[in-house]
Amino acid sequence: EAAQRVANAKIREQAALIDKAHDAILVRALDGQILYANPSAEKLFGWRAPEHAGAELFSADPTAVATATAAAMRDGEWNGELKLQTRRGNIVTVASRWTLIRDETGAPRELLVINSDVTEKKLLEQQFLRTQRMNTIGALAGGMAHDLNNALAPILMGTQLLRRKAGDEETRNLLGMMET
Repeated sequence: EAAQRVANAKIREQAALIDKAHDAILVRALDGQILYANPSAEKLFGWRAPEHAGAELFSADPTAVATATAAAMRDGEWNGELKLQTRRGNIVTVASRWTLIRDETGAPRELLVINSDVTEKKLLEQQFLRTQRMNTIGALAGGMAHDLNNALAPILMGTQLLRRKAGDEETRNLLGMMET
């Protein structure tokens, strides 16, 4: 009886830790139905526990979820990024870790899915890469302008000298237009 109390206390402690986790933790049946979702999963996806029961993982790319499921079934685990849809229809990017849970006989039973929301991180990376591209384009344009200026400087000086020495008005006007 004392051992049972200790075991029950340990189970309650582990359940409390799962409930406090920042990552979305789901238990998914092999047919795709969600059997359990911790509070972080409810917060991320917008579904409450009773609504989650029997629901499926909604992916913006169903083939990615099928690939992840097949890999987890084959290898026992899968790690990667997925784009998943929330209840409101928003798309979130998650770093996902899937682990196959087996029963006592070793037969596949369910999948443990742990999702970390990396949507904001991905947006910041995209903004950073966009900024880097713009800086690169700016540097390239500046370099091209400098090179063009270097090439045109002798021509500009030549037209100014020729205009001073030109005897007729038409030649001066033509050289002035070239200088402009």
